[in-house]
Amino acid sequence: CSNGFDLCTIINGKSGRCSENCRFCAQSSHSRTDAKEYPLLSPEEITAQAKLYEKQGALRYSIVTSGKRLSAVEVERMCGAVRQIRRDTGLSVCVSFGLLNEEQYRKLKDAGVTRVHNNLETSRRNFFNVCTTHTFDDKIDAIRAAQSAGLSVCSGGIMGLGETAEDRIDMALTLRELGIKSVPVNMLNPIPGTPFARNQRMTGADMRRI
Repeated sequence: CSNGFDLCTIINGKSGRCSENCRFCAQSSHSRTDAKEYPLLSPEEITAQAKLYEKQGALRYSIVTSGKRLSAVEVERMCGAVRQIRRDTGLSVCVSFGLLNEEQYRKLKDAGVTRVHNNLETSRRNFFNVCTTHTFDDKIDAIRAAQSAGLSVCSGGIMGLGETAEDRIDMALTLRELGIKSVPVNMLNPIPGTPFARNQRMTGADMRRI
């Protein structure tokens, strides 16, 4: 990759009140945090932010939303936002809209989305310790649906969720089996009010080794 970076920035398109109990997340309705709560932003608001990020040098723009999945109506609304972004900017568009099906991913691809983000978060063995309101297989099904729709998928995990070194390796092997080429390696930010608030923070040396 030489000295180049592929800069991607995100907008939180829908915040808080999430039905899922992911134990690291401030936006879960099962936790008590000061995370902002607001419904899905309008295409105009999302596009205005995209234009600002493009001026700042971003190459890729990702719309992320809280919740298990967007509704059919919300997907249509976001298709409109993606078309507007593609018309008004030169940014590549990614989305993270939860556990969608292949038909919904095809609509997003037709609107101009090129990549879907959906983290496994951890290994299959450890996933139950992180979330119980959806399964590891639900994640895999959504990833495969996006791939079947012709979309690139970005998927990785969060380090510091109580996993072992073996869990990290197992997650990596699952990603390899899925054919994932873009793997984000995130560090847990232990947030007060979440079940993982007291997890030990990873060090820089930990992250480099991982």
